Amino acid sequence: MKAFVKIFAFVFVFAAFLATLHYGVQFLFQKDAGLLLHHGTGQVTFYLFFVLLVFLFQKYVNREPFSSLGLRAYSGWYVTLLKGWAAGAIAFVGYSLLMGAFGAVVFTYRPGFGRLVTAFVVAFSGFTIALTEEIMFRGFFLQTLLKDLPKWIAVTVTGLIFVVFHDLANPLSFFTQPRQMMLAGGLFSLNLLLCMAYLKTRSLFLPVGIHSGILFAKIFSRKMKMIGAGVDSYWLGLEADARRGFLAWIFFILGIFILNYLITEREKRGTASVG
Repeated sequence: MKAFVKIFAFVFVFAAFLATLHYGVQFLFQKDAGLLLHHGTGQVTFYLFFVLLVFLFQKYVNREPFSSLGLRAYSGWYVTLLKGWAAGAIAFVGYSLLMGAFGAVVFTYRPGFGRLVTAFVVAFSGFTIALTEEIMFRGFFLQTLLKDLPKWIAVTVTGLIFVVFHDLANPLSFFTQPRQMMLAGGLFSLNLLLCMAYLKTRSLFLPVGIHSGILFAKIFSRKMKMIGAGVDSYWLGLEADARRGFLAWIFFILGIFILNYLITEREKRGTASVG
């Protein structure tokens, strides 16, 4: 399977770079570079190298332009992006209200203009995170696998990589710790939704919109300290994290059925014309 070979080669090169930089910084400066836990300058380095590696593999291994990953603009692409963003943000707020109604989260109010400005600035960084992750997962990984494999296998493998990506420091925890197993289920269900958003449009604009909308609402509420942990619920979410709830998994999957309402016939024709 050529697709699996390409993915393995990508993961091997990326892992080798991460390990070299991580242990190199530890040896020279006796500090954590922040690469495996995605924080600080380590997170920026992590994402920059990941995108650079995607660019190189797409050009020299897949022998296709970077824009072919689903970034070619078409008439009305920004409308698709905005509709996805609104859907993601509204979904996060709506589910948070549901969690609050049943005590899974506690709502608080922390006024202050400075906090509000900071929250907006940081929350908008969610767009960069979402764009980068969509280029990686629904872009390079999914589309490379689709060249040789059935859709369900490509989506499943992409989802497994997406899950492990969220805790590279301790990936086995997804199989041994209940809270992490719940997170894995949420991330995999979100992957199903985002993969279907790509497959229905053959473009990354809708999945980037949905992903960035969710991240914006999540980061903004955290920076504003609007949501605190309530009573843990395997049904609604653990540690005030909706992804760790069975109901959120169901909603992510059901979200697949409303994707058609976010895509007009004009947008379908537009994505087909650049495909």
